[in-house]
Amino acid sequence: MAALTPEQLNAEFLKHFMPETLYLIEQDQVSVVSASELITEPAAIPATTEAPVIKPVRETDAPVPASPATVATATPKLPKIETAPQPKSFDLIGENRKGLIVLVTLPDAAFRVLPQSQFLTKILAAIGFGPSDVAFVNNVSGAITKFEALRETTQTKYIISFASRLDTDLPHEKFTLYNPVPVDGVPVVFSQSLAVLDGDQEQKKLLWAALQRVFKK
Repeated sequence: MAALTPEQLNAEFLKHFMPETLYLIEQDQVSVVSASELITEPAAIPATTEAPVIKPVRETDAPVPASPATVATATPKLPKIETAPQPKSFDLIGENRKGLIVLVTLPDAAFRVLPQSQFLTKILAAIGFGPSDVAFVNNVSGAITKFEALRETTQTKYIISFASRLDTDLPHEKFTLYNPVPVDGVPVVFSQSLAVLDGDQEQKKLLWAALQRVFKK
């Protein structure tokens, strides 16, 4: 048996191993595709991403400035200011049953024993008063007693001042020694101090004349 030519060999090979009908295509019409090109990776599916949710802006969402009336403010605590007591201008002792004021300016110790003064007791007795009928008032050193403050403190019907000053905002005549001057209906008699009177007869006579004008009516 003669050997087959290459063309016959190819035909016989195809005839025995591929019995199906084959169609030959010219070489120029066949595209050569490599195995790597046949095996392609599946196309990547893009991951779905959710779009950001944008909340609609409403008018009520906008910040509303608080009005001054609605702003809560803490009330600052102020330090407590204590009012200093007003210094008193006079001291007062006695029951003052009849509204006679005996005004003096003495050291406190001498003032406290004034109701027991025999000389003053004689003067008061001469016009019909006893120690219990009188208010003994001592001008504090450096101060002047106000008539208005005196009348607000105790009943004031008569005033005898023994060398002690008295002030008032009410209209009145000028105060002079041994000359009774009414202040809002209250007679006021100014005299020398008790120490001067006790050793001066002329001063005693002047005082007696002034007291008679007030109490011997």
